[in-house]
Amino acid sequence: MSQLNKTIGQGSSANWKAQLGRQIGSVDFFVLLLVTILNLRVRFPQIWIGDLNNYELKNIGIATLILSSWLFVLWINGSRETNILGFGADEYKRLINATLFSFTFIAFISYIFKLEISRGFVLLIYPSGLISLFIARRILRKRLLKSRNEGRYVSRVLLLHSGEADPVEKRLLLAKHAGLNIVHKLKTQESQTFNHKQIVAEALKNNCDQIMVGQSALISASELRNLGWALEETNIDLVVAPAVTEIAGPRLKVSNVEGLPLLHLDQPVFSGSAKAAKRLLDLFLSVVGLIIISPFLIVIALIIKSHDRGKVLYSQKRVGQNNKEFNVYKFRTMYEGSHEKRDEVMAQTNKDLRLAKSPNDPRITKPGAFLRRWSIDEIPQIINVFKGEMSLVGPRPPLAVEVNMYEKSERRRLLVKPGLTGLWQVSGRSELDWEDAVRLDLYYVENWSLTLDILILIRTAAAVWRGEGAY
Repeated sequence: MSQLNKTIGQGSSANWKAQLGRQIGSVDFFVLLLVTILNLRVRFPQIWIGDLNNYELKNIGIATLILSSWLFVLWINGSRETNILGFGADEYKRLINATLFSFTFIAFISYIFKLEISRGFVLLIYPSGLISLFIARRILRKRLLKSRNEGRYVSRVLLLHSGEADPVEKRLLLAKHAGLNIVHKLKTQESQTFNHKQIVAEALKNNCDQIMVGQSALISASELRNLGWALEETNIDLVVAPAVTEIAGPRLKVSNVEGLPLLHLDQPVFSGSAKAAKRLLDLFLSVVGLIIISPFLIVIALIIKSHDRGKVLYSQKRVGQNNKEFNVYKFRTMYEGSHEKRDEVMAQTNKDLRLAKSPNDPRITKPGAFLRRWSIDEIPQIINVFKGEMSLVGPRPPLAVEVNMYEKSERRRLLVKPGLTGLWQVSGRSELDWEDAVRLDLYYVENWSLTLDILILIRTAAAVWRGEGAY
C-alpha cells in the first residue's frame, strides 16, 4: 500500500475523489470497449479477416458512436459521483438510465438519417454492456468498501450538533461503507453566538472534507447561508442532514417558495401501473424459474423423502397483504409435528418470537440444515408468487401470532405482498434483531420500486451464494 494512497485516504478530498473518478472512468471505458469488440466479433466475424463491405463499415461507425455516446452519458449523468459510490442503488440506477439514453439517442439518429443498423448488433451490445458494467461496478464497490475499512477513500467530517446524541452520528457509525468518518464535533447552542469563521477554522485544522449539520444542530437559515459562503474558498462540502429519515430519493422533491426550500414527500404507491409491472415481473420470473430448476427440485424432494419418509412439502398459515391469510409452501426442514414446540424452542434460545428462527433449533433435520443454509427450503414459495399471494420481493410473511404482537407502525408491513426475499434477506438475514428487520421492511414498504426489486434480487443471489446469516 503506497504512502500516496494512505495520504489520500486520510484527508485530501479533492485528490482522492478525482483519483477515484478517473479509476472508474477508465474501467467503464475498457469494459464497454471490450463489449463492443466482442459483439462486433460475434455479429460480423468477417471483419477480422479484412473482408469488409459498405454495410459492415457503417456498423463499425455505429459501434463507435454507441461507445462514445454511452461513455459520454455515463459521465454527464453523475454515475461516477463519489457521494453515491459504494452503497445504495443510485449508482446502478444511473447506469441503467445512461444505457437507456444512449439507446434512445442511437435509435433517434438512425431514424433521422435513415441509417442501416444491424438490429442484432444493437440488441446484443446494450444488454451485454449493461450487465458487464454492473459486474465491473460490483467488483469496484467491493474493493472500495475494503479500502474504506482500511481508512482510505473516506471523507473526514466535522459534525455540528446540539450537545445531545445526534441520530446522524449513530447512523454513520453503522454505515462505514458510505465513507463518512466523523473526526470532530462542535456544539451549536442558542445561548452562544454562531461563529462560522471558527467552524471553518476547526474544519481546516482537522483536515475535514465535509461540515455536516446534524439533525439536532441549532442553526438558523441565515447562519447556514453564511457558513456556506465562508466555505466557498475551500474544498470543504456543506451537508445538511434533514429530520426526515427512511425516505428514498424518488419520494423526495424540493421546491422553492420566495427563497424558502420546501421538502415534499410523495405518498407511497401501492397500486396502478407500477403494481401491474411488479406483478408481470413476478409472473415471468416465477414461471421461467420453475421451468429451469424443476429437475433440481425433484432431486431435493427425493432427498427429503428418503431421510425419514415424511412429507416433502410443508405448508403453514401466514399473513399476507391487507391481513389476508394464505398457505405458504416450503420444503420440509423439520421433523414432522415439531412446529408445535416452536414457543418452547424460542424460549430456550432467548430468541424474539417475532423473528421465528433460531440458529440452534433441535427440530431441524440434517437435510433441512443444508436446505436452510442455502435458502433452498424457500424455493416452493414460487408457487405462492405464481398464485399472487406473494411477490418475489417484499417483507417476510409473518405468522398470525407474530402479527398479534405488532405495534401499529409495524402493521404497515402488511400494506404490500410478502416476498420470497427482501431487504432483510440481503442485509443480514436471520442475524438481524427485530428492530433492524422492521426498519428494513418499513423502508421497503415506503420506497419500493421495480429498480429496487431488481437490485434486491441480484443481491439475494450473492447473499445466498455466500450463505450469509441463514439458518
